[in-house]
Amino acid sequence: MKTLLAKIRNKKLKGNVSLLVIFVLLASSVISLLSINQIQRLLTYGNMTFNYFRAFYLAKAGTELGLTEVYNRWDGFNHEILSGSAIITWNFLSGYEWFEPHFEMTITWSFTTLTNDIRNSDCSWNKIRLTSWAWIMLSLFSDKAQDEDISTILSDYSWVDSLQSSTIMNLGFGDIEWKWWWPVNYFTFWLFDYDKDWNMSNIFVETWNANSLSVFLDHIDDLNWTRKYLTIKNPGTWDEVAEFCITMGGDLIPYSDSLITVFWHYGDMEVWLQSVVKKWVPDWTLNVLGEQS
Repeated sequence: MKTLLAKIRNKKLKGNVSLLVIFVLLASSVISLLSINQIQRLLTYGNMTFNYFRAFYLAKAGTELGLTEVYNRWDGFNHEILSGSAIITWNFLSGYEWFEPHFEMTITWSFTTLTNDIRNSDCSWNKIRLTSWAWIMLSLFSDKAQDEDISTILSDYSWVDSLQSSTIMNLGFGDIEWKWWWPVNYFTFWLFDYDKDWNMSNIFVETWNANSLSVFLDHIDDLNWTRKYLTIKNPGTWDEVAEFCITMGGDLIPYSDSLITVFWHYGDMEVWLQSVVKKWVPDWTLNVLGEQS
């Protein structure tokens, strides 16, 4: 009897060891599968991160290129660089065809409607806001450079064209509104001009009714000047606030603010960057206002 019980115990022990071995093997398999899955995820995440940062920094390079162009050109300069452009093909795309790279960089420096935020042309809630003694200055000439040769764009400044008189006469306010209990309801306008050597050659200053920008321009005998600047100032002495937009009959208006939009596609990643560049007006243009920059 004792011999029989010993044999039974021995068989149970062997069976328990076998179950334990099977359990350990199953656990090891599950852990291995989880480890392999985690490694695959890390590899995928690593590739995505690599593609993202490559796309981001290439887009950042495009933004820096756009900023360099903006700070070397005049108001109204609009430019577009695409993947087929020489500077992109020679410097960024060669050797990366497998990742299907695609690049776009657009500089927008003239707009059909001037608002408080050039990214949105909705005048109903995005108006320019001038408090008392505040002013806005427009350059009534446009930089027409469109050459894709970057070295030419950064070195040749001969593409400045004055806007046509008929076009300038279409300048006007859109949805103007004065806010205060006793608003002044008029602006002070300055129109002044610089010759090819940047010497002031003409100046016309007048105060007119707020809704009569076209009337102010109509009092000027000759608008065919070289480089014209128009300044609109709120002369209020209290807290009069004027809100409005500026249009030019559907034509593009050069502005001191510009918009740089860059898009990069690389592998499975796309990066889109947008920058608003606010350039100060030239110091010498402020002399006519008796202002300091």
